[in-house]
Amino acid sequence: MFGRTLGGLCVLFGAGAANAQAPIVDILTPVPVQSAPASDTTAGYSIGNVPSRVPSRVERKTRSAFGISSSAPVAQVQAQAPAPAVLPPAGMNPAPAAIPGTGAACTDLTCSTPCPTPCCVPCCYPPGRVWANAEWLYWATSGQSLPPLVTGSNTGGTGALVPGNTLLYGNQRANNDFRNGLRLSAGAWLDECHKFGIEGDFLYLGNSSQGFVASQNGAPGTPLVARPFFNVLTGLPDSELVAVPGALSGTVTVRSENQVIGGGFNFRHNLCCTPCGRLDLIYGYRYFNVTDDVVITEDLLTTAPLPPVPAGFRFQIRDHFRTENNFNGGVIGLAGERRFGILVLGARASVALGNINQVVYIDGATTSTPPGGVSTTLPGGLLTQTTNIGRYERNQFAVMPEFGLKIGVQLTDHIQVYGGYNFIYLSDVARAADQIDVRVNPNFLPPPNGLGGPAVPAFAFKTTDFWAQGISAGLRLSY
Repeated sequence: MFGRTLGGLCVLFGAGAANAQAPIVDILTPVPVQSAPASDTTAGYSIGNVPSRVPSRVERKTRSAFGISSSAPVAQVQAQAPAPAVLPPAGMNPAPAAIPGTGAACTDLTCSTPCPTPCCVPCCYPPGRVWANAEWLYWATSGQSLPPLVTGSNTGGTGALVPGNTLLYGNQRANNDFRNGLRLSAGAWLDECHKFGIEGDFLYLGNSSQGFVASQNGAPGTPLVARPFFNVLTGLPDSELVAVPGALSGTVTVRSENQVIGGGFNFRHNLCCTPCGRLDLIYGYRYFNVTDDVVITEDLLTTAPLPPVPAGFRFQIRDHFRTENNFNGGVIGLAGERRFGILVLGARASVALGNINQVVYIDGATTSTPPGGVSTTLPGGLLTQTTNIGRYERNQFAVMPEFGLKIGVQLTDHIQVYGGYNFIYLSDVARAADQIDVRVNPNFLPPPNGLGGPAVPAFAFKTTDFWAQGISAGLRLSY
């Protein structure tokens, strides 16, 4: 109601100011007479009870200026002449004038400074021409699913994943923890009326690194530690020994990591706006990267003969799985913001369509060092063999929706603080843990014995969905 009233006053005051410069027409005031029936022409009155008389010279000039017939009655002259100027009360400044044909003033006194030019009616929020944002992120991701990787046993045996043995690590999600991040963005309106603009942003989510270590010195009475796998030659669960009481001391370490970065730029095309809010169509380019690593290492030392291996023999084994996902696509969406006094509410929704380049690296090695001898390194660990070691790459179509909400406080005309929630989804992502094949042919373990058999572990592209979500807090500067 206040906005309508203010708009009406602006129109009224603007019209009065414009008409105040028009020439004052000399129109004679009709002499009061007794009214007569409209049809009574003998009484000397015209319709409307205005006395009929001969127009004066001033009246004739006025009729000519406004295109009124010289025979028209004075009442018609009064009806077509400009209205007298309406002035505001003493001590009150008139409201800003409305632009002809718009029915609205250039200024909303609660949200914005005056429009830069008359063509900008209505003024578009926000008043600043350029802006920059810095956000602290606290997000979690969907993580990657690890297979069973380390087992333990207090009853001896092989350490295979069978009843009676304990799964020490694996068969769980990793890198799904909350972590800190940073997002920087900046933009500018390319026209004076804030109808068309451009913006860019960069996003970095801190590295998530999780791990596990199991170590035993091989002393009698200590638990057995092993790495489980499925033996394709026997068709049964099996394991590689890491620590055996009285015979083998060793340490196994598992480390999984995840990194996320992104960025892009958008054009902003205004769909509708007021001095207190706006809704824009956004379209542009989006880049997003998800990188994973899973590294498993062993450091073993025989403390007693394990035929055919003598005591004092050292083995260092390493399996490494790495994936890189690079998404490039076009984005389209909507972005809106509305101000209520010092409170600012905003929302953003978009979807990017494009190509995701998936790269998988699989590498492994085993280093053997006999007592007092020279080290020998051969390709292949336990889950990485010549059957799956290599670099693999492909391109896939992917979809990346993004959604965000924010609530802020406008501290000054140029400074805003805000908090929000964001959600990002990316389809068809290759995760490092998904590329691990726990099937093993012992004939290929280094050094291979040449007996052949099924070519496993094997590689096959496996993908899943990825998401990241969390809260943020930011600072916005505009000018």
